Amino acid sequence: MAAVRRSLRGLGGSDAALVAAAATAAVAALALFGERRFGAPGLALPLVVGAALVLFRRPVAAVAVAVALPVLAEGESFGVGPMTALYTDLIRGLTPLDGLVLFALASVAFDVVRTGRGLRLPAALGLPLGLTALALAAGVVVTQASGASTTDIFVNGRIVAYLIALPFAIVNLDLSATTVTRLLHGAVALAIAKAVIGLLALGAGISIEIEAGTSLTYYEPTANWLILVALLGVLGALLTGARPPLWMLLGTPLMVACLVLSYRRSFWIAAIVGLLLLLLLALATPRGRRVVVPAVALVAVAIWVLGTLDFQAQTPLVKRVESLNPAQLETNAQDRYRIDERVNVVAEIRDHPIAGLGLVEGWSAAARPLPVEHVDGREYVHFALLWWWLKLGLLGAAAYVAIAAAFVTLAWRTFRRDASATLRCFGLASLCSVAGLLVIETTATFLGVDARFSVLYAAQLGMLAVAAGIARPPDAAAARPGRDEPRESLPLSG
Repeated sequence: MAAVRRSLRGLGGSDAALVAAAATAAVAALALFGERRFGAPGLALPLVVGAALVLFRRPVAAVAVAVALPVLAEGESFGVGPMTALYTDLIRGLTPLDGLVLFALASVAFDVVRTGRGLRLPAALGLPLGLTALALAAGVVVTQASGASTTDIFVNGRIVAYLIALPFAIVNLDLSATTVTRLLHGAVALAIAKAVIGLLALGAGISIEIEAGTSLTYYEPTANWLILVALLGVLGALLTGARPPLWMLLGTPLMVACLVLSYRRSFWIAAIVGLLLLLLLALATPRGRRVVVPAVALVAVAIWVLGTLDFQAQTPLVKRVESLNPAQLETNAQDRYRIDERVNVVAEIRDHPIAGLGLVEGWSAAARPLPVEHVDGREYVHFALLWWWLKLGLLGAAAYVAIAAAFVTLAWRTFRRDASATLRCFGLASLCSVAGLLVIETTATFLGVDARFSVLYAAQLGMLAVAAGIARPPDAAAARPGRDEPRESLPLSG
């Protein structure tokens, strides 16, 4: 950039005018192309290109934007049209979100080459990322054998590929403890902002309806996951004696309200599991032992108060809570569908136990008739482990387990090691939230299926690997003063 500026200063008047005219023509051409391709929003294409040129030399910012934008922009269920532009089909199933992720990965790769840093791979990520890569490669081979096109293979396999590439890219960023702390604070701020947006959308009645006249905050999992992790992080800070900033405390009721009014039973269950584990782990700290008894007492009082209330009307919230009763599974058509679907998927896996079906083909077993049929329902499974096994074979099932184990391991290390309060709370919140996720992914599949969720989860896994390296014991910190560097890394080059 400095050389370019020197060259521009050396131009004469006529040459400078030619350069300015060429730049103006390029901007006009970009705006015209954008308007014809994307309509009125496409007029901003020159600004997007300019921002991209700036971001490309700032890999941390590029990755942050690639993770934050899909969190901010909801899909069709939210009811705000411009947000869905990030997920529109651009070229053969690829979306702007895919371009954003690939741009961030290219920015990190360019920065590594430019600075001459050797590639790093934390030991805890070696097995899960390697298994996932093998499973994806095997899935590609099986899918090709079934006659699927290269485009279909790429489109259906790209989300799993992001689970490999994003954590690897993040651990190869040049991140200090201060930068990690700022990024985590930014994530909490984003969660609070999402809670505010969701509550405003609920008040305006523009999001998806679960019943006639009843709207919710967020139906899709990404926002609910971020809010859950942030909420557990703030509560964990209070239980372990840390002092979260005032703005986090003020935002906590908003996050609670947003999560409750999402009416997503799965994330209610995840929140309950996470809170129980949070209280259990709080007992391991002196501060937690002092606080946990009053906290449990408050929960007990809240349950008692709710039990004494006489609900005259069956509000959507009450109905949703009552639907958690296992006795209602047989009478709920959607819950019945999940049970019958699982029987059929298990039968399909028995027929293809090693290789699976591949990335494109859906299950077709009919061991039990389904009460309802959904569009593209046979390409999905309401059980994450079974989906990975069905699509990517036995290696896929092993990869799913390995990713979960690495997530838990890195979260535990970050929580238990002597680090800053922010890192400890991040590890604790991640540990408790992933416990809830593993429970609810026995009734739904997000990882590897939902692009937005998978990008956020992969980024969280990468940040845990970085934080676990920074959050080292006091003796290690004393032995290695200076700039924070991730530990337990396997050098891949250099």
